[in-house]
Amino acid sequence: MTIDISNLPKHWPVIIFGLILASCNALDWPDSNTRSDGDDPAVVDGSAEGLEEQDQVPLLDYKVVFEGLSAGNTKEILEQISESRRLIEQPPSSLSRLRRRAEGDVPRLLQGLRARGHYRASVDVDIDQTTSPITITYRFDQGPAYRYQTIKVELDPQPKADLDLPPVRRFGIKAGERARSLDIVNAEAMLLEALKDRGFAVAEIGERDVVVDHDTQKMDVTFRFKIGPRVAFGATTIVGNEEVEARFIRRLLEWKQGKRVTPERLRTTQLNLIETGLFSSVQVTLGDTPDADNRVPVRIEVKEAKHRSIEAGVRYRTDEGIGGSLGWEHRNLLGTGEQLGIELDGSELGWHLKGEAREPDFLRRRQALVIGSEVAIENTDAFRSRSIGASLGIERSVGKGMELAAGGKFRALRVDQDGDVDKFGLLSFPATYRWDHSNDLLNPSRGGRLSIENEPFVDVTGRDVAFNKTTIGYSRYVRLKRTNPQLILAARTRAGFLFGAERNNVPADERFFAGGGGSVRGFGFQLAGELDEGDDPIGGRSLFELAGEIRGQFTESLGAAVFVDSGTAFKSVAPDFDEPLRIGAGAGLRYFSPIGPIRLDVGVPINGRDNDDNFQIYVSIGQAF
Repeated sequence: MTIDISNLPKHWPVIIFGLILASCNALDWPDSNTRSDGDDPAVVDGSAEGLEEQDQVPLLDYKVVFEGLSAGNTKEILEQISESRRLIEQPPSSLSRLRRRAEGDVPRLLQGLRARGHYRASVDVDIDQTTSPITITYRFDQGPAYRYQTIKVELDPQPKADLDLPPVRRFGIKAGERARSLDIVNAEAMLLEALKDRGFAVAEIGERDVVVDHDTQKMDVTFRFKIGPRVAFGATTIVGNEEVEARFIRRLLEWKQGKRVTPERLRTTQLNLIETGLFSSVQVTLGDTPDADNRVPVRIEVKEAKHRSIEAGVRYRTDEGIGGSLGWEHRNLLGTGEQLGIELDGSELGWHLKGEAREPDFLRRRQALVIGSEVAIENTDAFRSRSIGASLGIERSVGKGMELAAGGKFRALRVDQDGDVDKFGLLSFPATYRWDHSNDLLNPSRGGRLSIENEPFVDVTGRDVAFNKTTIGYSRYVRLKRTNPQLILAARTRAGFLFGAERNNVPADERFFAGGGGSVRGFGFQLAGELDEGDDPIGGRSLFELAGEIRGQFTESLGAAVFVDSGTAFKSVAPDFDEPLRIGAGAGLRYFSPIGPIRLDVGVPINGRDNDDNFQIYVSIGQAF
């Protein structure tokens, strides 16, 4: 048949191209809820508009059923690797595509069964079009579970002395247990790690031998390793450092030349260098070939990060107005990791100017000398104060996330409370223990944080004032739900004790107060406690706070929270629970920015007094705790 294209409309290329697309069964449209039926001829009226009148067929919704599997890990794993299950929200447009998808699962499912020790398993698939939605049924015959019979480890060359390798059963493989391919691979990797931990840093995995006996349903496994010589650390070469001196980097090495090479020493050294904050990347590479003394060289290649930074933050709270902070830090002042930082934080309630210098690895590793100074002016409802102080202390890391700090501090202070002006020269000796086992500094979802602080004070200006102040706080984070919306339960408690002096003899700015964005939300700053006749806070000698918050994250950048806070400051040395706790509750929004969550909270007092505001608003960076 001959077609005279001169009589076709001017849009004929569009029409013909549309006909080709409409008749192509192999084409997918992932964003559409309908498909052109490629099995039926399309009807075109000779114009481009005729394309819109083609018959459309709905997508073929379906469900997936697994039969013949007992409930447990095997069924869960197979459901996860099934493409039909994974793509159930993206149904195909034709029965042929659905069948290809279902049948394509069979080899994957058989592989999954073999990985679980079922080497004689079979899978049949059936598609029932009479149901709505269509039913895909996989019928399984798992067959017997194969089990380990003999497990051997062969080393080349065979060492003369016993290496004291952990038994293979410690890695999940034991004679009589079900044979699983993933367990074999994991055990092999852990055996290699154990060999390297014993100084065989150039050890390699050899040819593994797995023999399956289908008559007895048994499996014999032989692991082989080429271990090479036991090696020690040779010379260490450092490249890439410009402003950071090499001697500082060498101080962070977890080995000395001649010591046995282990992966743990290499990993810890890399982590030591990263934790300084001086480098954007750190690579620790072991040489391939030992020398005549079985020593291998080490190459440490670093790329320095910027050593100076400026930080700024803003916040708004109903009770203190607009506030913010501005800081500058140098993390490599003299070339060996010395730090110098200055920070100014202020609001309508006053300001603090702080400076701190830190000498790392002072006298010993993981120990720092810290020198600090502070000038502060505070104008709160409770008091007005002016102070200047200096401190000297030692901070030491005592474990993962654990830190001890102790030292001395002096502060000259002038306090005005209700027209009574007092001057103090406070000498104190603060000691702190902190343990942070949370997973994120600004937005934790698991773990916790513990802080214990104790500080004895004595006035050295002639006033007969001496007292001791102790504060204990703990926060806990639990992930309630991982999938959207993600839900996190955060809880916090804090208690304080001040003894050795009557309340009126303790400087007002050293007393305990409750209320505000970092304490009991819903109540004004320092107002969740005893008030004087002018409704101004007095402060107390003890403190108790308890708070809970459920945080939800709905998208990558948006979330929300609901919270209940409680607490108060007590006149007595220890919390007196005969007095009521002030309770605040509310809700807030979270925007998860690259610099951390930005929060907007609105809190209301549940058991407020006549003088308490009806609500408080808090805007800042970072979670409340």
